[in-house]
Amino acid sequence: MTVFRKILLAGAVSLSISWGAPLLAQTGPLSNMTQLQAALDFVPSYKIGPVELVDHTDAEDILSLLVVEFAIQEEKFELAAQTALDFAHEKNDAHMAQKAMQLYLAGGATQKAAEAAKLWYRLDPEDEEASATALALAASSGEIEGLVNALKLRFRQAKNKEQAIYQTASIVARMNNKRDALETFEMVVQEEAAEMSTAYMLMADLAHQARNHEKAWQSATKALELDAASDASAERVLQYGQLNHAEEAMRLVGQFIQNNPNARRLRLLYTSELVNAKEYDAAIHELKEMEKSFPEDFDLLYMEAQVYYQAQKLAQAKKLLNQFLEVQVQRREALPDAETDAQGQASDARILLAQIYEEEKNYRAAIAQLEKIDEPTALLQVKMQIAVLYGKMGSYTKASELLQSLKPENEEDVIRIRLTQAQIYRDAGRTDRAINYLRSADSEIPGNIFIKYDLAMMYEQQGRFEEMEKLLREIISLRPSSPDAYNALGYVFADRNMHLEEAQVLLERAVALAPGNPFILDSMGWLQFRLGNLELALEYLENAFELSEQADIAAHLGEVLWQKGQKDKAREIFRKGRAIEKQNKVLEDTIKRLGVSMRDK
Repeated sequence: MTVFRKILLAGAVSLSISWGAPLLAQTGPLSNMTQLQAALDFVPSYKIGPVELVDHTDAEDILSLLVVEFAIQEEKFELAAQTALDFAHEKNDAHMAQKAMQLYLAGGATQKAAEAAKLWYRLDPEDEEASATALALAASSGEIEGLVNALKLRFRQAKNKEQAIYQTASIVARMNNKRDALETFEMVVQEEAAEMSTAYMLMADLAHQARNHEKAWQSATKALELDAASDASAERVLQYGQLNHAEEAMRLVGQFIQNNPNARRLRLLYTSELVNAKEYDAAIHELKEMEKSFPEDFDLLYMEAQVYYQAQKLAQAKKLLNQFLEVQVQRREALPDAETDAQGQASDARILLAQIYEEEKNYRAAIAQLEKIDEPTALLQVKMQIAVLYGKMGSYTKASELLQSLKPENEEDVIRIRLTQAQIYRDAGRTDRAINYLRSADSEIPGNIFIKYDLAMMYEQQGRFEEMEKLLREIISLRPSSPDAYNALGYVFADRNMHLEEAQVLLERAVALAPGNPFILDSMGWLQFRLGNLELALEYLENAFELSEQADIAAHLGEVLWQKGQKDKAREIFRKGRAIEKQNKVLEDTIKRLGVSMRDK
């Protein structure tokens, strides 16, 4: 495992917990039966087996079946499927209708597979597999006519209503249009499951997929109203309420926790949201209360230390981390490492301790913590970090010797070591040497985008834009699915107020590849500012700053607000930027260029 993890906001608590994906995954149209099986666990898997000749003694029947068999062997699925479907129609043979459906799926003909599945179900309405498959294929191919009535009938006939509502949700989730999926499910729920908490919980997930945030919130609260003891419903209230109903969501979940103190996962999610809101004292209080409910849960010590770290109460964080380490040492003495996670837990704690010491510029103490880590999979990364710390101490020779002593197991390790050495040169202010080092690495390992990207960023720092642009275009050519090069080149063009049309194309591609990346949203916002689209620029930049409060983003957001005449709000953002990072060059240059007096109210 990679032990060097970022300890960022979500960080504090989300190293141990995180929001799971919504229950119903968004998926595209079916192209084969494997995808159908993945979406519908109640549909048995199938194999295209040999055609059975039993009960078909007519010569024409045998000829048709042989055509199907030979076509399958030659992978002529459309011919095989059409022959099987014709036979099913003529003989009212449900088995051959099923085979036609399978063959159409094997050939990627989803629409025709849906038609064959309908025939299969019509010929054998008691077959649960036929019913489920016909409905799923109708949903996936966009055929919604009759789907609601069929789902209602299926639900009425089901003995297990809870399972039936999950199956209904799974079927409608296959629809390409998520708003249609939500509407279809809602119509079934309103008439057939109006008092089922699970139905509204699943409706909340479908609404979230359809980006109907208000419906997601309303459905989640309704689910909790119907089952006041449902952890799953309370989790959705917390998750889906954060966008527009954060205060009410936190209140409802706080009440739920008071009544259900053993809801550990929910309490951790609740604590995470407190950390997100920078309500550190409340988060620490919640963790201490959890320790009363879970006295043997020593992970809470580590989480509490992380919150103290986020609150920059470093002395308390270090104290708790040392307590946590004592527990892990005792666990390792009691049992072999293979039987517990104590070794990994101790590694994580020492890494956070080292990070705290590094921030305090106590590099020797940071190194001492890292040198105690003995997790085999972490050693290479640990030693590279120790080399970086030696570099920060000014012991450049020692840092380089340590890196040279490492034994990489593969090319990826070689590249990580090279990039670490370049970082040490750069941090020491030896940018020219770092560039020469990376140019040599680029020659030795010519197709590596990470080396090229680091080298491009160093060229950008030196104002060598032509060389930077050349490398970024090479990266785009080598890895067109990676958003970083599109973003870097688009931002440079926007920042220099040049090639804005191409910058728009580049950044649109970057946004499409990574729509939730705050740095890409910042780039797009800055481009829109350059283009004079102030409202759109504000939207992108506010979103970026909400996702990640960075001083550079604050500089851009503040400038847009200033240009819009919202000068008090701009000053507030500039002050936030300074609190985040003192002496940020982009921010300070922006404040100076605009002539902003930070003393003004």
